[in-house]
Amino acid sequence: MSRPNLNQPPSGDAPDPRFPIPHSPTPTACQRNPRLFDFANGDRTHDRAATEKRLEHARKACSRCPIATDCLQWALVNKPLTRLGIFAATTPGQRTELRKRLADRLGPDWIDVLAEQDQTRRARAAAARNHPLTVSQTRVVRLDRDVNGPMPTHRLLTPAQQQRNLTRLAASLKTAS
Repeated sequence: MSRPNLNQPPSGDAPDPRFPIPHSPTPTACQRNPRLFDFANGDRTHDRAATEKRLEHARKACSRCPIATDCLQWALVNKPLTRLGIFAATTPGQRTELRKRLADRLGPDWIDVLAEQDQTRRARAAAARNHPLTVSQTRVVRLDRDVNGPMPTHRLLTPAQQQRNLTRLAASLKTAS
């Protein structure tokens, strides 16, 4: 049996191997009370007040979850597996809207862009663990932070993102003229 290529997106209803399902060292609310997170689009039709109350309870539980961000990313990337249910305090309709916004912002290959960003972030973290700063470098960083404040948290664009943005800008300039 051949091993799947982890650098390629999955086919069908298999989860994307580039985005592992998030795990927590302690049981999460969705593991302790899975019925709270059962939700289908048709659930809003019968008792709307009860549905809204259940959604609010699920959202509160998700807001305290340590893996909510990873859960949302996993749910967005694995659409066939998350057609129903609450994931990271989002309903299926909200996730569809978020996917559209991601496609508008990052392009139709937004999943590949997220995978590339995630891989880059993991590589940087591994490099930082393997090559920690020296004592003098740490002092310089601390002094710089004390004088200039924290570093901005914006992320640099990858070359692929830069090229895509340039292409979009050129296309919009053509339509504007």
